[in-house]
Amino acid sequence: MSTHICPNCSNQFTGQFCNRCGQRQTHKITLAYIWHDLAHAFTHTDRGFFHMMGQMFVRPGKVAYEYIVEAKRKRYFPPFQYLVLLGAIATIVVVNSHYIENTVKSMQEITGTSQYSTKQAAFMQKLSSLQSKYYNFVIMLQLPFFALSALILYKRKHKYNYAEFLTLQTFVTGQFTLISMTLMLTVFITRSGLSYLNAIMMLASAFYHIWVYMGFFKERNFNGFLKALGSHILGLIFFTLFSMIIGIIVGIVILLTN
Repeated sequence: MSTHICPNCSNQFTGQFCNRCGQRQTHKITLAYIWHDLAHAFTHTDRGFFHMMGQMFVRPGKVAYEYIVEAKRKRYFPPFQYLVLLGAIATIVVVNSHYIENTVKSMQEITGTSQYSTKQAAFMQKLSSLQSKYYNFVIMLQLPFFALSALILYKRKHKYNYAEFLTLQTFVTGQFTLISMTLMLTVFITRSGLSYLNAIMMLASAFYHIWVYMGFFKERNFNGFLKALGSHILGLIFFTLFSMIIGIIVGIVILLTN
């Protein structure tokens, strides 16, 4: 077997991977090489993007448990990368479908608060535009609050640390980003159901959260259902309070700079 010199750490090794730093044997970068890397990342049987997507629909709690607790990480696409990719795609969908702007307008019509002053309307437009533009960051900001709620409710019985709860929530948020994006696209294409979309997304979010948590913690009973539901609601409360504070701060900044 031939030996190689690792360009990353100068170690001499045999085989495909450096035994010191783990870098794969390198090849000259060509279009074929780039295509192979992309295809491998998205379709590889063990840890491809689409493999992860399918598994998170079929057995999400088990996938998260194997990755976090059993440390079977080679077989799955990294959850944080999964969320970042889906968050970037979702941002494109939100911006081009004007989902947030249309949702705000629909809610105003339902609640009868559509008559704003020129200044208020301009403020709402800017705020909606910011939420759309940075939708991926909004998604990421949810993670620490839902992880905190899970830590509060599950820590006593399950001795996981905050980082592990954060990773669990990354699995949930990543897959639900895909679900919500699909719902947004459906409404955008059919041009109907916008007034019901938020309610549907809230119910779907709660259902998926409960399903994953009950599977991960192996608490498939009524108490497990209540605990999972409680962690979801508590996470929503934490994130809503945080969002209100940020909204007030952003509002003040926008008004002062106009």
